[in-house]
Amino acid sequence: MTEHSKDVPSLLARQTLLDRDLVRPVTSRPVTRLLPWLDIVVIGGGAIVDRGRDAILPLVDELRGAFGDHRMLILTGAGIRARHAIGVGLDLGLPTGALSELAATEAEQNGHLLAALLAADGVSYVPHGTVARQLAGHLAAAPAVVSNGYPPYGSHEFPAVVGKLPVHRTDAGAVLLADAFGAQRLIFVKDVDGPGGRVPATTPDLPVDRLACELLPTAKHVREFRVVNGLTRGALTDALADKETGTVVHA
Repeated sequence: MTEHSKDVPSLLARQTLLDRDLVRPVTSRPVTRLLPWLDIVVIGGGAIVDRGRDAILPLVDELRGAFGDHRMLILTGAGIRARHAIGVGLDLGLPTGALSELAATEAEQNGHLLAALLAADGVSYVPHGTVARQLAGHLAAAPAVVSNGYPPYGSHEFPAVVGKLPVHRTDAGAVLLADAFGAQRLIFVKDVDGPGGRVPATTPDLPVDRLACELLPTAKHVREFRVVNGLTRGALTDALADKETGTVVHA
């Protein structure tokens, strides 16, 4: 830095955005929903994709049947192959960020698979950067976009809860994305319904990552999400139509 260097006058100059007192005047203001018409559907990797064609193809038919009435971001999760890759990574002493990238690779492969099955409808797989910057444009040209829900990690991230395992996985990533875009629906497609009805996020043994539930109370837009059994024909269709099905988890 030289004596001629200049700063932009700001209360945030040389401060941290993690200072709650500093950012409170901003966080108290209303937040604009970027895509209030967006439906986000999360297809479980281990719960659905790993089961093969008998689980995937009926869901593809349901998704295709909903395209006329909904514009969707379809997110895929990682499955059993990711667990194997993470196990090898742990044996090699890889850091949390590297382990996350290994798991995200399988989630991405699952996304390419699902996008290929929906390609005839104009659906394609796009990476995280495209979702962040060009999702609206893609959905203006196609009824849906597929990406993976595994949030990107850097080389140094939050301390892991168990060893080096990433704490932010597909379910948490989906909640973060849905809240960032102000989506109107967030639906998790698992292989169980959960307890059923409306339950608070503090309910134990929900079929989603606990961190996804912990994010709800501080979210700006997403105050609830639904969990449905993707092995039950019509459950996803009913969820998109706001019919009573599965479990609604609320803040």
